[in-house]
Amino acid sequence: MKKIIFFICLFLKIVQINAQDIKGKVLEIGNQNNTKPLIGANVFWENTKIGTITDSQGRYIIPKTTKLPAKLNVSYIGYSLKKKEIVNNEYIFYMESSIDLDEVDIQGKKQTTIFSTVKPLNVQTITTDEILKAACCNLSECFETNAAVDVTYSDAISGIKTINMLGINGKYVQISNESVPLIDGLLNSYGLSYVPGSWIESIQVTKGIGSIANGYSSMTGQINIEYFNETNSDDLFLNTYVNSEGKLENNLLISKKNGNWKNNLFTHISFLNREIDHHGGTHTHELDDNHQGDGFLDIPKTTQFNIMNKLKYTDSNKLVGSLTLKKLWEERIGGQKENVGNYIVNTINDYSEATTKTGYIFNDIDKSIGIQTNWKLHDQNIQFGKNKYKGLQEKAYLNLIVNTYISNLKHKIVFGSSYEANRFTESFSGNIDSEYSDDKRLDLLSGFFAEYNYNFNEKLNIITGLRADYYNQQQKTYYSPRLHIKYNPNEKSALRFSAGKGFRISNILIESMHFLANNREININTESNIESAINIGLNYSYCLYLFEREATFNFDIYNTHFDKQVIVDVESEGELKFYNLDGKSYSTSAQIDFSYELFDNLDFKTAFKINRSLTKYSDGIKQTALTPISRGLINLAYKNIKENWKFDFTCNYIGESRIPQHSKLATNKSEWFTLFNTQITNSQNNFDIYIGIENLSNYIQENPIIDSENPNSDNFDASLIYAPVMGRLFYTGLRYKFNRD
Repeated sequence: MKKIIFFICLFLKIVQINAQDIKGKVLEIGNQNNTKPLIGANVFWENTKIGTITDSQGRYIIPKTTKLPAKLNVSYIGYSLKKKEIVNNEYIFYMESSIDLDEVDIQGKKQTTIFSTVKPLNVQTITTDEILKAACCNLSECFETNAAVDVTYSDAISGIKTINMLGINGKYVQISNESVPLIDGLLNSYGLSYVPGSWIESIQVTKGIGSIANGYSSMTGQINIEYFNETNSDDLFLNTYVNSEGKLENNLLISKKNGNWKNNLFTHISFLNREIDHHGGTHTHELDDNHQGDGFLDIPKTTQFNIMNKLKYTDSNKLVGSLTLKKLWEERIGGQKENVGNYIVNTINDYSEATTKTGYIFNDIDKSIGIQTNWKLHDQNIQFGKNKYKGLQEKAYLNLIVNTYISNLKHKIVFGSSYEANRFTESFSGNIDSEYSDDKRLDLLSGFFAEYNYNFNEKLNIITGLRADYYNQQQKTYYSPRLHIKYNPNEKSALRFSAGKGFRISNILIESMHFLANNREININTESNIESAINIGLNYSYCLYLFEREATFNFDIYNTHFDKQVIVDVESEGELKFYNLDGKSYSTSAQIDFSYELFDNLDFKTAFKINRSLTKYSDGIKQTALTPISRGLINLAYKNIKENWKFDFTCNYIGESRIPQHSKLATNKSEWFTLFNTQITNSQNNFDIYIGIENLSNYIQENPIIDSENPNSDNFDASLIYAPVMGRLFYTGLRYKFNRD
């Protein structure tokens, strides 16, 4: 403890008098004189080779030039400089579109998914324009046109979509909202569906081990969600959506941008009250002449209310504070149709959250201190037939972050401390030997972290860091070392290497809730709920001009090696077993991406990945169940010259998966298949009207529920899912934007 205190005091005494770098941002001025960050703009010193590119927030840092006189300038294809100013020692550039809509020759455009050659970490930024290529009702659907994150199917009756990354379950991805942990605890079951897509301004996807400043639990990557805020939101935004199955969604966003106190209000309502059973059966029921499926609802009836309010205070850009309040209530009713049987799937989630951020920027703008706090109260009730779960999570979280530097901005330091308290109260009854009621567990974690960032002329970045977290249940300190190296051979390419270790606390049943959709006997035999892994990765990004048109090439390969893991074992028919890893489990994932403008305003994007994911089960090492060995993507996006018509088409290829053995299944391997989605959007004034089709080819998993006629039998199983259970889906929607002049 004395060493830690000495370490903190040492960093607090770091002082810098003269900054050697220039910091600022580049903003785009819209038609309503509103501003938003301009991503990927070139900032440079004229008549020199010194330059940089703005990040996802439009910010840049550029070294001072020794060549005098010197002029700092900015360029972006299709934009011209309107004005510039210096505010609090930041150089602000304001750009406006220089494209004449009546011209046929379009000079430039913005990318909807950005591969950065500037950032030290392998980060892809999914922008609003990329999200709008599909309906994207919630976070789990925002990756349909992106290959970095795989959308998967959990079971045949809950209607939940989950994600994988680097060939591994999404629970090993750290998901945050503006750098504050978002999906954890009880949210690991349904949390992705509680982030409406219309609220999201951008998503930063970091592959491989992440930054230690954001937490300890990143093993395969980080996903950070940025909601709309006072700088990039419309004064009023409305999105109404309805699909062919009768589901209705409404999102209303209201923003107050003036004054020191700024506010963003987000509301969401979704509703589905129809019994939908189109697929899965080859029999008929006399009680229902219209019945075509297996007697189980393809998607549960759903009612969700979701509201969030973000209040932000700024004082001359020195003192910044924000308070975010969120409330959600949802009920899902699924299982058998009312006139068929009494196998019930029922889920009720009552969720409350409060988050605060307080930051102070010193006279030297590259020195700051910030405090983040987060409180959660989550009451959850879940029923899958005889299996009934009740959980309550109470969470408090505190994170202190200090940003400073040594001597100059080539040597940056981030350090701080975090504290997290989680109290779980859980009950479970059903297919388990030892039922329990109001079982309590208190998880306390206190940690300290420090990260050093060396930047040599924007060509070489080295980030190394270490965090130490003490966990009360194991009475042990867990260390998470991290290393990131980025080298730019030239202005157009970047080579990255990353290595590090992360750990997480497993909530065994809640993270495997979809495996309760059966009558397997549950056996929990774990001595520890800690999971930890080492991740090592390489990435190469190259931006080029091919036949005088922009193209982007990206390749990466990552290996994740578990030394501690809670194994979820459905290898034996009739059994669901949980036990600690005895040996090694690992996954290697390699991916290649290529994007290109085929013709004027016609963008082409493709990707292909290979996953080799192996798990050490009790009976040996096997390919991880229900994980495709390969995946591919093709996306075509076209817009006319005036950009009031947009056409998007996406093809997803999903390779073979291993299916656990079951006596009712003729094979233990799934077929490869393709899914097609398309959307057309028309914009007129402040209105967008969009129509689309999901699963255009109507591909579904044949008879996804095993022995659906006998839901009380030992053979019944709705959890061995590798493909969609919903067929072709039509949808339409309306977006309306309003901004004051």
